[in-house]
Amino acid sequence: MLDREKPGTKTFTEATPLLQKAAPIVSAQECQQHIQLLRCFLGLKQTVSKTKGLFKTEYVHKNKNELDQIARQSAAEESRWSIYVSRAVHRFSVWWTRLSVASTPGPSLPHSGWTWTGDQMPPLDVLMVLHALTLNTKAFGEDCFRHQKMALWNAGFPLQLASQYIDPESLRYSCPEPCRLQFENMTKLAWDNVNDPETLPIECFRCQKQTAVPWTTRRGKGLADDGFIQVCRWCNFVLRKDALLAQKLRRDLHLLLETNIPLPGTCWSVDDGLAPNETTDEFLKQSLVDLFLEETRPTNLFPNITQIIQASTEAVGSQSLPLLHDIFKHYLYVECSSCNLYTAVMRVSKSASTLQSAHCLDFDLRSSQVESLYTKSLRDQRQGSSRRSVPRTDITDSFSLFWSTHLLSPRSYCDFFRHLGNSVPVDWDLPHEPETCSLCQTLCPPSFARRFIRGLTSLSEWKEWLSTV
Repeated sequence: MLDREKPGTKTFTEATPLLQKAAPIVSAQECQQHIQLLRCFLGLKQTVSKTKGLFKTEYVHKNKNELDQIARQSAAEESRWSIYVSRAVHRFSVWWTRLSVASTPGPSLPHSGWTWTGDQMPPLDVLMVLHALTLNTKAFGEDCFRHQKMALWNAGFPLQLASQYIDPESLRYSCPEPCRLQFENMTKLAWDNVNDPETLPIECFRCQKQTAVPWTTRRGKGLADDGFIQVCRWCNFVLRKDALLAQKLRRDLHLLLETNIPLPGTCWSVDDGLAPNETTDEFLKQSLVDLFLEETRPTNLFPNITQIIQASTEAVGSQSLPLLHDIFKHYLYVECSSCNLYTAVMRVSKSASTLQSAHCLDFDLRSSQVESLYTKSLRDQRQGSSRRSVPRTDITDSFSLFWSTHLLSPRSYCDFFRHLGNSVPVDWDLPHEPETCSLCQTLCPPSFARRFIRGLTSLSEWKEWLSTV
C-alpha cells in the first residue's frame, strides 16, 4: 500500500455542501462563472487562431497550389491552435510536476489543509489544460493519486479564483504580478505561451542525451505535427512517436518497481474508489515487467508500442485483455498524464465554441428541477446501463453545464456519486466503443498477413535508419 494522502471516498462524516439539503449541489453563480471561463478560453482560441505568422503555420504542411485561399486560411488557423494546444500541454506538464501542494490535515479539514491562493494561479493556457483534465474525473484522480497531489484533488479547480481575474466585459484573463513571477521562477517558462522557444529539448531514447526538437516544420515532422520524426544529433537514433511512448512506459515501470507507484489505469477500484490495485501491480511485476523492460530497452532501434501490446497479450493470454486494455489506453499518447490532454482540451474548446451564439439557458439553473434530473441521471450510471443516459458534453445544454460544473469539484462529485450507490463515476471522457477502438483491434491475435506486413514495415524502417548513419 502506498504511503500517501488518501482521497475522501470512504469518509462521509465530514459535512460537505452536496450532502446538506439546505445548499444546492451546484449554485447558479458557479455555472455563470463556468460560462465566463469557457468564453475566456474561446477568446484565447480566436486570438491565437487569427494571429498570422504564429508558429510558421502559413505553409500548413501542404502544397499551396492544392488549396484555395479560404482553405489555406482555415488550415493555417487550425494549425496554429493545434500547435498552441500542444505547447500548452507541455507547459502544463512542467507546471504540474513542480507544483507543491503539501498540506497539513487538521480537525476542520481532515483530508487536506491546502487551498488555492492568488499567487498560484497559472497562465490561461495552463489553466485551460487543468480545466480539461479536471473534467476527466477518473484521469485527474489517478494523476493526483500517482503523483501525491491528493490535496489538489480535494481542493478542485479554482473556478471562483479564476473568475476574479477575468474582466466581465472584455473576458480577458489578467493575473497580478506575483502570479507571473512565481510561474516563471518555478517552471523556467515564459508567462505567455507564444514567448517560449520554438524548440523543445527531448531526451533520446537510446543515448539519453538531449536533442532540440522543433514544434513544427515545413514538412510536418515537428513534435506537434502528426508525422513527427527527428534524428538524434548525437547517435542518429530516429525519434518517432513510438519511441516516446516506449520511453514513457519504461519510466512508469521503474516507478512501479522502485517506488511502488502504480501504472495508469490500475488505481480505480470498484470497492475502494481511488486506491492502488495491489493484485494488478503484483500481476504486472510477476508476469510482464521483464517483458516490458526488454521490449523498451534503449538499445531497441525501433520500439513499437503495437508490438509491445501484442507481445504482452501472447505472454498472459486472453483472460487478461481487459487489464491490458486499461493500462495501454494510457500509452497511446505522449503526455505524462492518465488523460489524453491534447484531445481533452480540443473537445472542451469545440464545445465552448457553441457558446458564441448561445445567450441564455433552457431553464432556470436555480430550480430544483435540474437537480432532480441530474441526480436521476447519475443514479442510472451503473454497469450495463444504457449509453444514452450518459450526459452529453454540450455546454449550451443546461443539464450538461450543471454536470460539468460539478465535475470541477472532484471530491464533492465522487462523494456524491458514491452516495447514490455507484462506484466509478462517469466523466467527460468519451464512451468506449470496441468496434472503433484501435487498442481493441491491436489486442486481437494478429493474422499471418498482419505479421507479414509488420515485418516489411520493420525492414523498410531498418533500411531508412541505415541510410542516416
